[in-house]
Amino acid sequence: MEFMIFRGAPYRHDWVTDLIEDVGGFIVSIDLTSTEVVMIFAVPKEGVSKIEDMVKIVHGELMPAPLTGIEIIMVSPSYARHHAPVPHCNLIEGLRESGAKVNSLVMGRGVGLTISQMSAMERLAIEEHDIAIFMFGCFEHCIREYKLKMVEKLKIPIVVMAYPKLEVEMSNITYVSGLSRMLMSFKKGNEKTRLNRVMDAVLETADGLKGELEDDPPILPPIYLKQAIEGEVQDLNMCIAPFPVTLKTDGVRVKLPYANFAEDIMGIELVEGKTISDVADVTPSHDDQILVRVHRESASGSLFGW
Repeated sequence: MEFMIFRGAPYRHDWVTDLIEDVGGFIVSIDLTSTEVVMIFAVPKEGVSKIEDMVKIVHGELMPAPLTGIEIIMVSPSYARHHAPVPHCNLIEGLRESGAKVNSLVMGRGVGLTISQMSAMERLAIEEHDIAIFMFGCFEHCIREYKLKMVEKLKIPIVVMAYPKLEVEMSNITYVSGLSRMLMSFKKGNEKTRLNRVMDAVLETADGLKGELEDDPPILPPIYLKQAIEGEVQDLNMCIAPFPVTLKTDGVRVKLPYANFAEDIMGIELVEGKTISDVADVTPSHDDQILVRVHRESASGSLFGW
């Protein structure tokens, strides 16, 4: 599957959606306003040329979405003006334009040298995501001796951006220097280049995750799981949260209360009499949403081979 983003006028955008379904593709999300529609979708490689031809007909724009299906969390020490907002928000904007679902977290005690710490709740929230991005400061001693040690035990891939140049040997950490809590627009020249270096590090980390999935893939692609849940759980139509069913590398996040809807989701039938509970682990998230993580083929075999 190739993930792409369509951007254009609402007029005749349904031509594009119909063609996506005709070639065997899936709609990941649609953001429709009175003047513009932004649609993230997936199509088989052999159907890309047909989509490109249709986009020309409706005078739209087509862009690759390499981070679609990856849930990222952006972590900053605080939202104070001298700590986070400009690089934090500009990086999130760039990640979302590449198709990622990005959540933002500000640590309760992230500021300072010896007093900074990560709570158990923050750790749980971060580890529910596929990739975490941390933004630290400008002092080498603080980052090396305190901040990196605070995040190194997290069980997911991490991208750390800070100002000093460091050699980081932790296998799960990609370190990007030259970017920190700077008050600049990140829209021109050298500023944009610095931000692009972080984007490149995230893309490289995402490629690593995709490589692991190719070696041991889920027994059911998450996008099929997303479609099955959206087709059966009608309460999602009343959910006001953005992306009520969010794609992840190994499953989906369903933004409904676990206590009320978990059993309904577990009982959704997929193929050959198998339900979601047969092919995935359904667990509550830190805020009582529903996490559905699909089993790997190495543990459960092929779904269609049962």
